[in-house]
Amino acid sequence: MWNPFRPKSVWVVHNPQLRATWCSKSDCPKLGRKEVYDVVLNEKQENTDGELENIILLGVTDEAEIDESKVEQRVKRVGEPTIKLHSLGAVACFTSKKKALKFIETHFRENQDKSPESLELSEIELTP
Repeated sequence: MWNPFRPKSVWVVHNPQLRATWCSKSDCPKLGRKEVYDVVLNEKQENTDGELENIILLGVTDEAEIDESKVEQRVKRVGEPTIKLHSLGAVACFTSKKKALKFIETHFRENQDKSPESLELSEIELTP
């Protein structure tokens, strides 16, 4: 059905250097995952029922100072990715070239001290 308000094309601003990457390892540095450890110590502690249990430390980072002679078991926990990028590097999408160029101009003006990578503009024609 014909729609007079449907655009014939869209303009996509994208950054080819900042595209999402797939990594087969869960601890891939490209994804910026946070790593913590659950540590079971040899030391015993009495619980509320009066029974002795091992001390378990949850969410311990690598920088934590723990006596390695007291560690019985260490379990690595890998968090969710902290670097989230569009798979094609898309930054923004507009219905007109004028709006897209205005966005690029504003983006470079606001981020000039951060040395932004290149932004590219592509037209995508929409077919019914």
